[in-house]
Amino acid sequence: MRHISASAMRRSTTRRLRAAALVIVILTACSRNKTETDDFYPRADPIPVHVVNENFLDMNVFVVSSGVNRRLGLVSGNSAADFKIAWSFVNGQSISLLATPIGGRGSAGSGSLNVSPGQMIDFKIGSVLRQSTATVRQP
Repeated sequence: MRHISASAMRRSTTRRLRAAALVIVILTACSRNKTETDDFYPRADPIPVHVVNENFLDMNVFVVSSGVNRRLGLVSGNSAADFKIAWSFVNGQSISLLATPIGGRGSAGSGSLNVSPGQMIDFKIGSVLRQSTATVRQP
């Protein structure tokens, strides 16, 4: 009959515990937990924005979300342009559109807009900036 010493048993137990701990660390590092945003907006298409500039001045157009401005582009005087807003920028928050004239004063704002996936925004910059309007609609 073979006799195993106490120190040999401790070494064997220590090796098993280290191996089990290593397996747990590897499995934890390789796992991925889904966040709520993964399911809320699964790869939503960008929000289309159609801007009609009825003012004679060229306008820089911005989208504002959570106090952060991002320039969409330029719309020449008395013309129209189309832009897209990425859902990652909107992040489920209400947004607003802002147009500032190049070489002029003032600005045109849309007010707060709540957009859902599949909707688009029409932004009309009036010849008088304070008369500008924006609507959210289905395409």
